Amino acid sequence: MNVYDAAHELARALSRSQEYLELKAAREELKKDPQAEGMLKDLRTKQLEVEALKLSGKPSEEAEKQLQNLYNIVSCHSGIRKYLEAEKRFLFLMTDIQKIIARAVDLDNL
Repeated sequence: MNVYDAAHELARALSRSQEYLELKAAREELKKDPQAEGMLKDLRTKQLEVEALKLSGKPSEEAEKQLQNLYNIVSCHSGIRKYLEAEKRFLFLMTDIQKIIARAVDLDNL
């Protein structure tokens, strides 16, 4: 089998996976609530800010505390919580697939 054909088959399988379908449904549900979308966007912005501070060697306890407080608030919204949980399951799936591929081509020893 051609590697590109296999990649396309994997893509089709992912698009039919329970994890992806749940993420897609949660995303569609979230789109119906602009306020929830804004809250999620704020959370993502704060996550990036905290990560940038860590990468620059200047972690901020205050920024991390703000992120945790924002996460606590956002996770009270059932639609956002459902989306984040679905996203987490899908990302675990993608990570597992990446590990399988990396092991198959021995990327750990390059």
